[in-house]
Amino acid sequence: MLPVELLLAIADLLPHDALAALALASSRLSHIAQRVLYRHLSLSAPSRVLLLLARKPHIARHVRSFYLALDAVSPVFARFYVVLATALHNMSELHSLHLLVDSAASWVLRDASYPNLVHLTSTFALDDNVARLLQKTPSLLELEVDSIPTMSARSSPIPVTAIPRLEQFIGSARAAALIVPGRPVRSIHLSGSLAEDDVPLLARSTAPVLVLGAVTNSSPVSFLQLLHRHLPHLAYLRVMSTQNLFQPPAPEFYEQVANVLASFADLNAFELSGMHWGSQPKRDDESKRVWQSSPLSNGTHPSDQLLFGTDFFLAY
Repeated sequence: MLPVELLLAIADLLPHDALAALALASSRLSHIAQRVLYRHLSLSAPSRVLLLLARKPHIARHVRSFYLALDAVSPVFARFYVVLATALHNMSELHSLHLLVDSAASWVLRDASYPNLVHLTSTFALDDNVARLLQKTPSLLELEVDSIPTMSARSSPIPVTAIPRLEQFIGSARAAALIVPGRPVRSIHLSGSLAEDDVPLLARSTAPVLVLGAVTNSSPVSFLQLLHRHLPHLAYLRVMSTQNLFQPPAPEFYEQVANVLASFADLNAFELSGMHWGSQPKRDDESKRVWQSSPLSNGTHPSDQLLFGTDFFLAY
């Protein structure tokens, strides 16, 4: 009799139809096939698969990544979210979870616990249900929450002992102010406006912040100076400024921006309101960079692609 590990390796090579047939061959092979068939699930509408996961916990425990994105205009019965909550509770071995559903349905996470979860993306605010879940995800490295903040939503604090390994955060500035301090967050991508008073809170990450994408209502030059004071190790930076949005900048503006950028010792790529700044190593000191005093029209500089060509910023 072949060992389970070898059978799994063979099953990994089979197409979906062959796996479905294998699941009918015997109880032992059915278990092998289920582990592969349900390992990675992606749904865009209510499905019988979700009902199966709710009814059969032993199958739900095979799921390692679960992606659910519901069309905002498609009708969904209330019963659907009850089934989803049960399925999420049963998928206790998840490593990656994407939930793009009704932002008011965070209660579906109430009974979930994911000790091995590494990535979490959701349309939920940082409310009590999400905060409670984050206390049960000790392995989490990447988090997206509260990406579409509303005026009425209230963010819930989480204990300092929660998500101790978090490295990347995507979401609102108000949620970042609660999540980043005390955690080794190196990459921060913010929706909504980042107030100047919140910048020092981002600096309370226990690791150097290397990547930042943010929107500001402040003057770009003063905002960059503030970032340099609190986040001096930035390597990749994208800023969208809403100040004087429809007015062309003064000629000296570009020189001022270039001078501030030169103060960032580790900065490799920079974009301001869609304008990419090029740079090159300084001739007499290659550890420093000389920034152009006028921006590039698009990100053709090789180092720009390190940041702006990634999925992380394509969603910006």
